[in-house]
Amino acid sequence: MSILTYSLITIPDFVTGSKLHDLHGLDNSSAAKALFHLQAQKTGNECLPSYLQQIVAISIILTDNDAKQQRTTLKGDPEVKLLNTFFDIIESYKPTITTWDGEFFNSEIISYRSIKHSIQMSPHYENKDNHFDLNNAMVSSSEKTPLEDVATLLGLEVEENRESRAICESYLADNLNGLCAYAESNVLNTYQIYLRYQLSHGEINKETYAKLIG
Repeated sequence: MSILTYSLITIPDFVTGSKLHDLHGLDNSSAAKALFHLQAQKTGNECLPSYLQQIVAISIILTDNDAKQQRTTLKGDPEVKLLNTFFDIIESYKPTITTWDGEFFNSEIISYRSIKHSIQMSPHYENKDNHFDLNNAMVSSSEKTPLEDVATLLGLEVEENRESRAICESYLADNLNGLCAYAESNVLNTYQIYLRYQLSHGEINKETYAKLIG
């Protein structure tokens, strides 16, 4: 089966957040600061709940059955088009969908945004048997391990972790390309960790690993 690894870049849903917290009249930058502040007061951290995030880019590595690898980052289009293209790719290849902590973060956001836009999700994507969440597979405790830490453990190249506020500020400063580079680094590390996991658990042999990692 082919493998699709992906990573999202998300920013606050300014419209919904402004309605929920009566932030009318604020520009996006001011609304974002208010939303992060309110979330920090409520939970102790600024990470907004899934339903208050919108997708601005999806970075993908797709490896087909012949070990041919394609890399792309969906960006610069309305969220509806990003999601429809993402689902079209999944339906075309019907891959194993691999993420780092995607069972909660990625899947919840994609579900909320699909419902918001009345998008029909890919049946293959909706089948949870087709998903492989590396963090869940590797961590038995409730505490989640940062992707950057595991990538460092394996000697991979790592970009500094960016918190939600920093991502939003970069987006508002029109630095989407920089954010996409960050997502591409994350998705590449996720893919490499997944292959190492498969090798160490006997799911693939060294020859297959070398072919897929190549």
